[in-house]
Amino acid sequence: MENCHKKLNCSICGSADLPEVLDLGVMPLANAFLDKESLDTEEPQFPLVVNFCPNCFLVQLGHVVDGELLFKNYHYTTSASAPLVQHFNKLADEIAGDYVKSPDDLVVEIGSNDGSLLSRIKDRCRVLGIDPADKITELAVARHVPTIHDFFSAKLAESVRSEFGPARVVVANNVMAHIDDIRDVFSGVKTLLADDGQFIFEVHWVGNLLTEGGFDQIYHEHLYYHSLHSVKALLDSLGMVVNDIRLVPIHGESMRVYASKSGESSVAVQDFLNREIEMGLTESSTYVNFSKKIESNKAKLVGLLSELKARGKKIVGYGASAKGNTLLNYFHIGSDVLDYITDTTPLKQGTYTPGTHIPVVSPEKIITDTPDYILLLSWNYADAIMEKEKDLRRQGVKFIIPVPDVRIV
Repeated sequence: MENCHKKLNCSICGSADLPEVLDLGVMPLANAFLDKESLDTEEPQFPLVVNFCPNCFLVQLGHVVDGELLFKNYHYTTSASAPLVQHFNKLADEIAGDYVKSPDDLVVEIGSNDGSLLSRIKDRCRVLGIDPADKITELAVARHVPTIHDFFSAKLAESVRSEFGPARVVVANNVMAHIDDIRDVFSGVKTLLADDGQFIFEVHWVGNLLTEGGFDQIYHEHLYYHSLHSVKALLDSLGMVVNDIRLVPIHGESMRVYASKSGESSVAVQDFLNREIEMGLTESSTYVNFSKKIESNKAKLVGLLSELKARGKKIVGYGASAKGNTLLNYFHIGSDVLDYITDTTPLKQGTYTPGTHIPVVSPEKIITDTPDYILLLSWNYADAIMEKEKDLRRQGVKFIIPVPDVRIV
């Protein structure tokens, strides 16, 4: 298949024993928004199948789409999400306060996007972003954040260390699920990191995906769905140590993992591993049962939307997110159901959603063309959005939250 290859082995341990636990069919790329001229062209679509490794407990996609196709024309920007900016501001402050000891210290961010995190601390130390997306890196440079326009790798890590010296901190947020050769990247982090340096990365926790029913976190960019077990297996194999673990309320729930070349593991690490065993995250049957929950959720949401449309209700979407596109495509919700979707990202406004071809517009559209119901596709920010849109709710507009269970608020 062009621009895509089937994954025959586990990316962490190399095992070929990879039972299939979920099949979402064939889908377009979740961030491949279309301009008007492209609506009549054939969109590339790829299998979206999930496999489980019983050896190291990694959950991974069965097919890998070429990274150039996925990320070179990326539309997602950190700064477009106020809750995300606040979250990364706190992390930046933690890094500056707990780890940066000198203006000469180097903080490197893998997948630095528009430079939101590094811009917060660039006056406290040396910073360097690394990101492959063309337009996004231009935004980072405009913020005066030095950025290497490339994919991170072990080879690039050697070059960066040679030019800039070892990093006091390497940070990577919502990127360690996106990289095919994950061993190469973690090896590169070890190369780049100072002997007493800290590797801090956040990645969506597969336990949250299962318990909250957030299957829409599954799309071609997200090659891996990590547990602490799988992360620890990878770090152990490279001679690195998981020092600490925290759950943070971002993208549902994410793990923030602290790792280094040496040191001890906190009590929290063992407690978390025990919790994952109790939840069944080391058993393939847990993931098979999860697929059944998805089908139940699909029936509820599609039934509700059909009923509302039959009653003549106007429905729109809120948040043209990648996860939303997984949900829309798998549930077959198109422009016959949603009149439009609002999004704060300027790069997305004026485009159409992949596969379903729903127009994406500025949030101002809701004021001039107010709906009866809003399908909240960015459900992971539900609390912040409900507060932000309280005036709309006072007008009687209802929000439909599709995950983890379908409900109207």
